[in-house]
Amino acid sequence: MATAKIVTWSRPDKNKQFPIGIKVSQNGVPAYLFEGNALASRDHWDAAKQQVKKAHPQHMRMTNFLIKRLAEINGKILEFETDKKHYTAESLVEAIKPKPIKEVAPPQPIPAPKAALFKEVADNYLAEQKSLGNFDVCKTDTSKLKRFYEFAGEKVTFPEITVEHLRRYTIFLRTGNKRNMKEVKPLSERTVTNHLIVIRTIYNRAKTAGLVGNETYPFGGKGKINIKFGKTEKIGLTGEEINQLKEYKFSEQYSYLHHSRNIWLICFYFAGMRITDALLLKWSDFQNGRFYYTMSKNGEPGSLPVPAVVVAIIEEYKAVEPTHGLVFPFLKNLENLDNRYLVRRRINSVTKLIGTHMGVTMGLLKINKNASPHKARHAFAQRAEEKEIHPKVLQKMYRHESIITTMQYQSNFSHQKADAALEAVLDF
Repeated sequence: MATAKIVTWSRPDKNKQFPIGIKVSQNGVPAYLFEGNALASRDHWDAAKQQVKKAHPQHMRMTNFLIKRLAEINGKILEFETDKKHYTAESLVEAIKPKPIKEVAPPQPIPAPKAALFKEVADNYLAEQKSLGNFDVCKTDTSKLKRFYEFAGEKVTFPEITVEHLRRYTIFLRTGNKRNMKEVKPLSERTVTNHLIVIRTIYNRAKTAGLVGNETYPFGGKGKINIKFGKTEKIGLTGEEINQLKEYKFSEQYSYLHHSRNIWLICFYFAGMRITDALLLKWSDFQNGRFYYTMSKNGEPGSLPVPAVVVAIIEEYKAVEPTHGLVFPFLKNLENLDNRYLVRRRINSVTKLIGTHMGVTMGLLKINKNASPHKARHAFAQRAEEKEIHPKVLQKMYRHESIITTMQYQSNFSHQKADAALEAVLDF
């Protein structure tokens, strides 16, 4: 069993001091634990009492330290003996010797969180729209965001998009020009509003993701950017003009316009059906003398009677082998209708083509009006207003979720009362 005792070194160190510490012996092999304590003279040590003599100014503190150390070593000896561990005098000293304290680097200041880039959130939004097959949204919003980056740069962060920043952006838009090489004119107020809506959409996504707080939100409320939808002029073809369109005989030179006219008339006679739904019109949608379809924009189902004009139009296509079960041949080049994104991209191209064709047709009819596919909806709404159709009935035809939407839309075509009032005032 090992033994331990307090000893002083017999020779002075380089400072002429006599080190004092613990000597451990095991099987005649000694090991020493000196921890920096030393005496000016060996006479300051009382070997019999195992204590530093009172002549030393720190005798009590040094004695207590050495006795404590000796007790620790004796305790470790008993521990090793009890556990029957193999040990040496050196291993005992190592077990008691204080481990060097690792120098801990001072804590580094936590860097301020990096402000999220607007473009990172915008890119995720566009990727999501593409994965959902929303070609129109992806295409138009990509264009609007490109314009924003021209003004703000691609490294702009959300906190930098302040009310003042957006105010200057609206000026940038209003003083800029359309990116159509055929015409040079400033953007309309509605187009400026649409550009702001995209920014608000991206900002809202960042808020939802916790990337930005309400304190920097620049939209809505007093002193902020308030997005308002101004009324735009909506003019449709009159009943007489629609009859002209319906009855016009195209010469061989303009026979290519025939299909575009047909689908425009289908849109009109089916209560202003949207062009996307008309292009996707299937033979299976016609059952028991009615037309059944679910509106692609909002998923609202419904049915309509099939007017004689529509019966005559679709009769023309019965002899043609249908592609994908569709009535009209505009999407026949698609391999299938499973890829929503590719379908929407093709519909976008076809819609432009039909718009161009209808422009040529209006020229042949000498009608100075825009007759793009969407104008078929305006033409129906205008006729409905002239016939004083109740908004509740129109709501069902339009598949609007709220009758307020229907009433607001129809108000664009409500001129009779104002016309009568003006006539009454001027009749003198």
